[in-house]
Amino acid sequence: MSDGTDLAAILCADWGKEFPKRAVYVADISVRVVRRVGANGWSVEGVLEEAERRTSLGPVLATFDAPLGVPESYLTAAASFPSWLAPATFLEFLGRAHSVPRFFDGSSVATDWKVERPFFAVPAGLGGLQSYRDAAARYGVNLYRGIDQVTGAKTLFAKSGIPGSVGSATCALWQELAPKLTASRAFRVWPFEGDLRVLLQSTPVVVGEIYPRAAYATALLDCPDASRPTLVVAKTDVNVRREAIAVLLATKWVRSVGVTIENLDEAEANEDDFDACMTAAALLRCVLEKSPLCPSDIHSARSEGGMLGTGSVNLRLSPRTFGRLRGVRGLRGSPQTASQHLQRVHDHEANVDDVRGRARMFHCPIAGCDKVYRGSRGGWDGHVGSLRLHPRWHPELPSGEDRKRQFEVEFPGFFR
Repeated sequence: MSDGTDLAAILCADWGKEFPKRAVYVADISVRVVRRVGANGWSVEGVLEEAERRTSLGPVLATFDAPLGVPESYLTAAASFPSWLAPATFLEFLGRAHSVPRFFDGSSVATDWKVERPFFAVPAGLGGLQSYRDAAARYGVNLYRGIDQVTGAKTLFAKSGIPGSVGSATCALWQELAPKLTASRAFRVWPFEGDLRVLLQSTPVVVGEIYPRAAYATALLDCPDASRPTLVVAKTDVNVRREAIAVLLATKWVRSVGVTIENLDEAEANEDDFDACMTAAALLRCVLEKSPLCPSDIHSARSEGGMLGTGSVNLRLSPRTFGRLRGVRGLRGSPQTASQHLQRVHDHEANVDDVRGRARMFHCPIAGCDKVYRGSRGGWDGHVGSLRLHPRWHPELPSGEDRKRQFEVEFPGFFR
C-alpha cells in the first residue's frame, strides 16, 4: 500500500453510544476477505484486543466511525484555560478534558455553551443549530473541522436533534479511549503521533478515524480515484442497503482481485453492520490498489485529525446519490450472476432515463410543495436549500448546504 508497510488487517468499527449498536468488520488482507467479527457488545478495549490478536502477521489498523480530533479553533480556545495546562495536541487535550467535571454532558440551550462543556442537543425549531454556531463563535470557535466541511460531516459536538448527529458516539469513544492514553500503551493514534507509514512500521496497532459516507464511493464505484465523487447512500432503507450490496458484489474491482465479502445478511439487516462492511471493503480496495488512505493536505497532526478512506475519492467533485432501483434484490450468487444483475441495473436506468427524457417534468418531493421543474432539474439546490420555502421540512437545518445534503439522502429517487 502507499501509506504503510504490509498490513495484516484493518478493523472497521461502526460506533455508537449503546454497546449493542456497535459493529466490527475486518478486512483480512492476506486472504482478501471482508467478514464480520462477532461480539456481544464492543468496547474500545475489545477492539484493541482484537487488533493485537491479529498482529502476528503484521501491523493492524483499528479504525472507529467517530471523530478523533477537534477544530483547530477549539483547541486554541481550550489552551487558554490555565487549569488545562495548554494542551499542544488533541491527544493531550483529551487526556485532560476527560477529568473535567460535566465535560461530556450536553446542553440544550445555546447560551449555556462554553468551551469546557462543548457538547449539545440541538433544540427543535428554527435556527436551533445556528444558535450554537453563534454561541461558539463568541469564543472564536468554529464547530466544524476542515475534514468535516469537505466531506459534509456533522459537527462532532451535536449529540442529538439533527439527522446523523455524531456527538453521542464521539463522547462514548473519547470516554473509553482517554484512560488508555498512557505512556506504556502498545498502540499509537494517527495522525497525532506521526505519519501513517512510519507508525505502521514502528508499532503493532494504529488507531484511526473512518467515515462511511467517504468510503461508499470507493466500495461501489469502479471509476479511477481522480474521477470518483463521494456517494450519498440512504442506508436507513433496507432495500437500498440490499441493492448497494448487490452492486458491491458486481463491481469490477471485487471480481478482478478476487475479494470475498461475507456476512452480507447482517450487512443488509441493519445500518451499523452495513457501514462497517462497506468501509472495510473500501479500505481493503485502497490497500490492494495502492491508493492513498488519506490526502496529505486535509489532515492535521495537531488538532483536527483526518479520515482514513478519503484519499481514494475526489472531494472537490459534487457528491452523487446512490438511488434505489424498484424491484431489484440483492444477490448471493457467483460473479457471473452479479454481472448479469449489474446489466439489469443498467438496462433499468436506461429505461427510466428514456421515460423521463420524454416527460421532462420533475416534481419537488417535499411534502406540501407544488414546485415542478420543466425540462431539467436546474435550480433544485437553491430551491430545497431555502428554509423560507419549506418552513416545516427540517426546520432544525437552517443552512442551505445542510438542507441540500438532507434532501439528497431523503429523496434519492429525485435524481434518477
